[in-house]
This record gives sequence, C-alpha cells and structure tokens, in this order.
Amino acid sequence: MSRTAVSPDRPGAASGMLAEWPHERHRPIGAPALLISAEPTAAAPGRSANAPGSRAVCTVIVSTDPAAETPLLVAAIRDEMSDRPWQGPDRHWRRYPDLTGGLDVRAGGTWLAARTGPEPRLGAVLNGRLAPDPARPRRPVFDTTVPAGVERRSRGELPLLAATDPKRGAAAGHDDLTCYDPFHLLAADPAGAVLLSWDGTRPHEQVLPVGLSVVVNSGLDAAEPRALRHGPVFAAARPDPGARERAAATRPEEIWGDWVRLLDEAAGTGLRTAGTGSRPDDPAALLTRVELGDGRVWSSNSITLLAGSADGVRYAFNGTPGDPGAWRMVA
Repeated sequence: MSRTAVSPDRPGAASGMLAEWPHERHRPIGAPALLISAEPTAAAPGRSANAPGSRAVCTVIVSTDPAAETPLLVAAIRDEMSDRPWQGPDRHWRRYPDLTGGLDVRAGGTWLAARTGPEPRLGAVLNGRLAPDPARPRRPVFDTTVPAGVERRSRGELPLLAATDPKRGAAAGHDDLTCYDPFHLLAADPAGAVLLSWDGTRPHEQVLPVGLSVVVNSGLDAAEPRALRHGPVFAAARPDPGARERAAATRPEEIWGDWVRLLDEAAGTGLRTAGTGSRPDDPAALLTRVELGDGRVWSSNSITLLAGSADGVRYAFNGTPGDPGAWRMVA
C-alpha cells in the first residue's frame, strides 16, 4: 500500500495545527508532516468491501448540565479492527503535552483526547457514513470523498485539535476539510458540547442540548436504536459527584456510579454482529463484534469514561469491555 506525505505548504492545505505531525514521539527521522494512506484500503481476503471501516469511537454518550456539580460526563466506546495496533491512554504527543488519550499506532493520532488540567476540554471523533450512491446501492465503506489531487489526512488528528484550542472551533475554525473523509467531531468542556459533522461536501455544526445525547456514526441521531434504548437509561442513572468525591475517588464507580455497571453489562446483553458469527445481531447493542472471515474481527476494544468540571477531568479506561476488573483510573 503506497503512502503519501502531506505537505503543509500545498495549496488548499489546512492551516496552523492541521499541518503539524500530531505524534512526534514515534515520528520517523526525516519524516514529512503526516503519513496516511494515499487511497482507500482494499478489502482483505475473505473480507467484504461493505464491512465496517470506521477507525474511531463509534458510540459516545455525553451528558452536559452547567448547573450540576459535575457538568460534563462522557462514556465513549471505540470500535476497531482487532489487529489494528493501539496503546492505552497516556500523554503520547510531544506537541500536545497537556493532552491524554489512547494512541492509534498506525496513524499516530487518537480517537479521543482530553486536557485533564486547568481549562479542561475533550475531543472525540467518529467516522461519518458515506452518502448513498445511486449507481451503487451498496457503497463500499472504503470509498473516499477526498477529491482527486487532494492528499487525504488522518481523522485521528482532529480530537487533538478539538481538545487543544477552544477559540479555533471544533476543528480549527473549519479550516479546509476536503482532505478528510466524513466524520463527526465532538468538542466539549464543562460549559457545553459542540458536534461538527463533515459529509465530504459541507460542514454542519450543532450545539448539543443540555441533558444527555448519544452520538453515533450517523451523528446526533435520536432515532438510532442505540440512542432509543440507552439514552433514557443513562440519563436516569446520571451521577453527579461533588468536587471532594471526584478528587478522592480511586475507583470508577465512585465517580460514574451505575454507568460503570451499565457498560460492564453491555457485553452480556447483546452485540451488533451484522449477522456474522454465532450470536444474533442486536442493532441497539452498545458493543459490537463482526467476524469478517480469515480470522479478522471488528469489535469494541475499549471504553473511556470522563468527568469534567472547572477543576479538571477525571479519566477512567477499560481496554477489555465486559471485564469489570479491567477498569483503571488514568487521571
């Protein structure tokens, strides 16, 4: 698979932070600005070209309430190919030393990043769905919306931008986005949350309402099965720990309460399987496991919990969804 360098000086390139290498700790010596695939990934042997292709968080549950003790709560579930290498949350990026998040080793970006200290802020990206093509009723998910002659950039850099500078908007002030395939980018802080959606043609930004929202790969979609089933349940179980409780907590349950149990139980109450494997498909399930053949599996591989307030962010992580013993406090 050929790879192409994205030059920060090319005409039409996104300016400022969008032109910078997000993960310098592992940057190859002499490497240019950012290396990404030059063309859509081809389907592997035994894998349908219509199989899931997202490289990002696929379900984000976010609750905002400026009047609460803990005004921002987030539960983010990442779905990914099981053989795509990643590392757990840490301060992986020299250029962004105050950001914590998981690392996508292949592209150098992340699916979620958080500033956990003063002026807390987070960014999370979900890959958007490709628009239907009348000429092809089943459009391969590996298609791209990036115009010919424009270098594709990794969407994994977007959470780093969203978590870095609130004055630049959800994605650097809507700099040229044509170099990205469709996405939904969540930017949130204790004052509220904004979702920037890009369909390959035009950006659309919306402020999330106060209360609980469920964001999926179709965006802020209240009619999506996951939102219909889990939105009311998580809203009813919303915790609101005070500052002392948040600071003293050593276990996720002490901050996120029943949300932890709901997430742990999700693995045993159904899976989105797309009709593969031995388990029935449950479109409303929070977790997914799609067996693509040739030993390849698309599955939910991690869950992130965030609790934000003016005094900072508490951060918990589980790299083995469904295992209550796999939770750990990150910050």
